[in-house]
Amino acid sequence: MIKKLGIPKEVKKDEGRVSLIPQHITQFTGLADIFVETEAGLGSGFADKDYEAAGAKIVSTAQELYEASEIICKVKEPQTEEFEMLNSTHVIFGYLHLASNLSLTKTLLDKKLTGIATEMIMDGKEYPLLIPMSKIAGNLAVQKGMQFLEYSSQGKGILLASISGEKNSKVTVVGCGEVGRSSIHKSIQIGASVTAIDLNEDILEDLKNKYGENITTLLSGTDEAKSAIRSADLVIGAVLLPGRKPPIVITEEDINHMEKGTVVVDVAIDQGGCVEGVNSNTHSEPFEIRDGVIISAIANLPGAVPRTSSVELSKNLQKYVDNLLVENWFEEYKNDKNLSPSLQIHNGLLLSEEVADSLSLTLSKLI
Repeated sequence: MIKKLGIPKEVKKDEGRVSLIPQHITQFTGLADIFVETEAGLGSGFADKDYEAAGAKIVSTAQELYEASEIICKVKEPQTEEFEMLNSTHVIFGYLHLASNLSLTKTLLDKKLTGIATEMIMDGKEYPLLIPMSKIAGNLAVQKGMQFLEYSSQGKGILLASISGEKNSKVTVVGCGEVGRSSIHKSIQIGASVTAIDLNEDILEDLKNKYGENITTLLSGTDEAKSAIRSADLVIGAVLLPGRKPPIVITEEDINHMEKGTVVVDVAIDQGGCVEGVNSNTHSEPFEIRDGVIISAIANLPGAVPRTSSVELSKNLQKYVDNLLVENWFEEYKNDKNLSPSLQIHNGLLLSEEVADSLSLTLSKLI
């Protein structure tokens, strides 16, 4: 039976990414009827005619797209204005980040649809659809931090890059997963004095072996780590617990001890944030100022570079879309240890232990 695959235009504020680019949907010809909402790819540089040439049908409204499609292949989680278009026949496939969003979780449960969180798809011990966006986010955290340190943003008015060979700026990165490592690499490249903080001694040792005297590594929770957070010019919160809310690692007290004009970038905001009292920001309104400290927590940070992000996402996403186009796809997702963590909602049941724990909801199991 031919599946019906829909690619809607993202409606989250300042979101220009698209889940699949034209060159990657040609492989689905004959396996699915592909519907693309008009201008869905425009923010990433792909026109309707590019999708038509790849074999897709362009539809003029989101309502038409949702009515025509069974599988909704998105980038970001459904927004409020999309809720009324969802129904029990839909499979929502995208970055859902349910652990920080009780209202969305309840809505998807009430709709009795199937929700697959692409950030939780695994390949062994890795998260292949999370990694490319994490690398982009890690680079952007430094890029945004540099911008917000400018005088016009009420920052310290300093340049992170080394001009005379001396390291006159300090970057502290808390959490050294994919996001953190990307932030560390970029910060070292531009000549900042970099401190990396993590709970895992092996990760810190690897970083020290790689960067040598260009990096200081500290165990999380120590007095030295606290001092490094409070004295930095740019602090990047990059803590990730896949599928769960992250712990608070940058406290209100830490912020109170920072110099005015210090910048804090919370890259963990998709999952609820790792900065105490943080509010979600947008690319249009990218930060708030708290006691003179600039705090930025943009929930769709890779959306700042939609062309790059969409190409990387689509390249990694396409093989998992293939899995949804076979007749027994549900059994495969349920029984495959790499895919099952992403199968989080089905027919009114919450199947994710991480989400259930984070939101204090009842966990269900498929029989």
